Amino acid sequence: MLKKKIGTKDFKIKIPERDIQKSVLAYLNHLKKIYFFRSGNGAIRTELGNFFRTGRPGNPDIVVCYKGIFVGLEIKTKTGKQSPSQEKTEQEIINAGGKYFIIRSIDDVINALESL
Repeated sequence: MLKKKIGTKDFKIKIPERDIQKSVLAYLNHLKKIYFFRSGNGAIRTELGNFFRTGRPGNPDIVVCYKGIFVGLEIKTKTGKQSPSQEKTEQEIINAGGKYFIIRSIDDVINALESL
């Protein structure tokens, strides 16, 4: 969320999570020697009317392999918080030797990848 002063009023500009995610994916697309994909969770209805679940609850929004390291990127707005399943997934990734970052801006992505 950005604050902008117009005249005597302060306006809060909320940047939706999907817009942050789009900008992160665009940034990653320009890097070399990186593998990444958007990790979606959900359900798909089959032709028989049943549902097929995709992903796991709590999966990070973007999965990255950079410098041989597995990285989960969870995209959040300025005030967004992790769900319990996301917190559990974060611990599982860290316990398995990977890295996990909460991303609220492009600067967060740059700092995360530079830290590897």
